[in-house]
Amino acid sequence: MVMMENVPLIHLSQRLEELFAANEFAAGFALGRHILRFYPRHLLTYREMGLAAFSIGLFADSMDLLQRALSADPQDLRMWEALRDSALKLGLEPDARLATQYVQDIVSKEPPSTAIARGHVAATQGKWASAYGYFREGYAQHPERMDALLGMAEALFHLRQFQAQLTVAQYVIQELPYCLKAHLLCVLSQRMIGQQESQSARHTRVIRALDPTGVYSRQWFDAPILQSFFSDEALLSDWDATERWEYAPTV
Repeated sequence: MVMMENVPLIHLSQRLEELFAANEFAAGFALGRHILRFYPRHLLTYREMGLAAFSIGLFADSMDLLQRALSADPQDLRMWEALRDSALKLGLEPDARLATQYVQDIVSKEPPSTAIARGHVAATQGKWASAYGYFREGYAQHPERMDALLGMAEALFHLRQFQAQLTVAQYVIQELPYCLKAHLLCVLSQRMIGQQESQSARHTRVIRALDPTGVYSRQWFDAPILQSFFSDEALLSDWDATERWEYAPTV
């Protein structure tokens, strides 16, 4: 067996996006599976594979992949839309109804019709005090809505209520143990209040498992805040570009 050289994860992640963008699904799924062998919780790979599976009609696979990704990022509109449509195709009405609720609240319709929707709009506008109030109201009405609870945590962080934010984020993590933003908020707040790095170790391990290079996390927080979390040098064995996933149709 020929040993493959190690290459940066960030390069193979970019290659994965390129393959799916070019409709090279058999190769893309093979590469995705290769990445997950080395980084089994890699959020971006689950997201890309889930959306790709949906686009070619692999609805059951899409739901499985997207549910894993949404447990790490419950505020992603595009994934909720694909999950909703996959559930409808499979006749899974409860899943479709839940996903529809998320889609309706996360998309910024004018005027927003629910408290959670108003919270998402306010957060997008950086109106954190209003966002906190709306998310709190929405969560009181719908305690199953982790996007609202996570929105409360993020608003508290931006309002510099770090101790309160830690409490709320821990509630999110109890329900979604691999919620990336919740773990990020915990580490950032612990830094702000001067807690020792050892108290953040569990959160840091989860963050690096989900997003080793920080590509996903940097969409939420400025790069300087995230210094020391990530490394562009996260490595894995190179992928054999002739490998294909046999169950993916050739497009």
